[in-house]
Amino acid sequence: MSIMTRSFIIPAGLAATWLASVSPAYAESGTKPSMELSGFAGYRWGGNFKDPVSDQRLELDDDGSVGLVLNIDHDANTEWEFLFSHQSTRLRPAPLFTGASRIDLDVSYLSGGGIYVWRDPKVEPFLGAGIGIAHFSPQDSRYDSETRALLSLTGGYRFRLTDNIGVRLEARGYYSLLNTNAAVFCGNGGCIARVDSSGLTQVEINAGLSIRF
Repeated sequence: MSIMTRSFIIPAGLAATWLASVSPAYAESGTKPSMELSGFAGYRWGGNFKDPVSDQRLELDDDGSVGLVLNIDHDANTEWEFLFSHQSTRLRPAPLFTGASRIDLDVSYLSGGGIYVWRDPKVEPFLGAGIGIAHFSPQDSRYDSETRALLSLTGGYRFRLTDNIGVRLEARGYYSLLNTNAAVFCGNGGCIARVDSSGLTQVEINAGLSIRF
């Protein structure tokens, strides 16, 4: 079993144990849950820049992601939603090009927005959108991080196992607003990449456990 697989399975198992232990306390309290916290693991792909010297395309590796989602009830069918999602990946030459270095890069998204939920005791479809910030941080400390505005869209399903515990499956799209032809990740006398378009798009598929409280 790979390190990446264990890093997803072990936290999920611990979360499931914790959720099972706290659920009876909420059931006995008699209070109606109004918030939901979900921890998830996922897989994210997409996104590219250009090498500022060779003009070759640089791509972000497809890789795993982890995060948290907090939902707060607003009315009968809508909820406020706050998201944090993180991916540790690499910026590398596109398959047709050689000569550029691979750069380890952390990509984190923080957003706030809302979702519309089709209420159901067992299965709840939902759609939503949010705005926030995208943070791109090279693991090499010689280079500067980049923070940009973010737009996000989401859709998926929540499956109710009990009144307080559920499973969340979703797809998310992220669009980071960037300046065309701007140099990024600069430092140590140079820049790693530049932007070739007005935005960077990534897509993510997530699965996680949820608790309402």
